[in-house]
Amino acid sequence: LKRIFLSRNGFPSASLNMADLVFGEQLNEGKTKKIFSLPNLDTDKAKFVALRSKDRITANNATRVNEMEGKGALATATTANIFELLNDCGVPTHYVRRHSEAELICISCDMVPIEFVTRRVATGSFLRRNAGVKEGYRFAPPLLEFFYKDDEAGDPQWSYQQILAA
Repeated sequence: LKRIFLSRNGFPSASLNMADLVFGEQLNEGKTKKIFSLPNLDTDKAKFVALRSKDRITANNATRVNEMEGKGALATATTANIFELLNDCGVPTHYVRRHSEAELICISCDMVPIEFVTRRVATGSFLRRNAGVKEGYRFAPPLLEFFYKDDEAGDPQWSYQQILAA
């Protein structure tokens, strides 16, 4: 017998007993996250997954990789805060709730293959693409860049117009 309480929209409510959460198979693994099924949460309206952030930082399409203790918790907290703000503003997202320091519960969905990079300081790949900008230049306001997530193509940078056209 499942002891899962769902809100009227079919998503897990605050009364969900998280101790009863059963992690199923690992569905996917990326550079910074693992995705697991949550079969005991699935309903006729939605399937659910857990996103587990790794204590890993990557650069240059994972040609540089370092373990960084606490990075997964920091990434999860940041992600949860952003999605909670979006949900509070009425913007629908896949986010349901935070499960643990490094795990989120989400509705299973297809990923939009766009990476959003916010930069406060010019460094790394930005300098290689923008000759003449000095390392350490501070962006005010922060710079937002877009990349199409395609490892084989090297995650090419996209313009706002390319995203709208896609």
